Amino acid sequence: MRRIAVLAGSVVAVLATGAVLAASGGAQDPGGRTINLVTKDFKFKLVDNPPRSRGRRAPPGAGDQEVLSATVLNPTGARVGRLHATCAVTVGGRRGRAVCQGIYDLADGQMHLLVAYTGSADVSGSVVGGTGAYAGARGTFVSKDRPGESGGDPSDDTVTLLP
Repeated sequence: MRRIAVLAGSVVAVLATGAVLAASGGAQDPGGRTINLVTKDFKFKLVDNPPRSRGRRAPPGAGDQEVLSATVLNPTGARVGRLHATCAVTVGGRRGRAVCQGIYDLADGQMHLLVAYTGSADVSGSVVGGTGAYAGARGTFVSKDRPGESGGDPSDDTVTLLP
């Protein structure tokens, strides 16, 4: 179960990066920019699809799903959005892999993100678009657990939005 929490925390942290982009309106800027944020208080659930895992501590298997939600804050602690995401486990076991996608519901549109999770504590991914004020958004991000913390709660994230 710890492996699931680490996966969930890392993915939430990575996907949360889009909330700061959304809150700053970065998708409309003509030049690139770097944005920092904090992600915390995530909730997750593993959907253990057949064949079922043996025991609560067993790692997820191929075909399992992870469902996530989290609060996204700016570095001063103000709430800037809500994240909803899913991950599909493509390779099961202790060295598992997953493809994750997320959507932020924000007042002026949605931000869309994609991650190929490979088991690393530092997670990186892509900003792949959005709706409303974030239509056409693109860029990259890196999410890192804070020293002494695990599972991505809280995490510090750096987003690079392309021009």
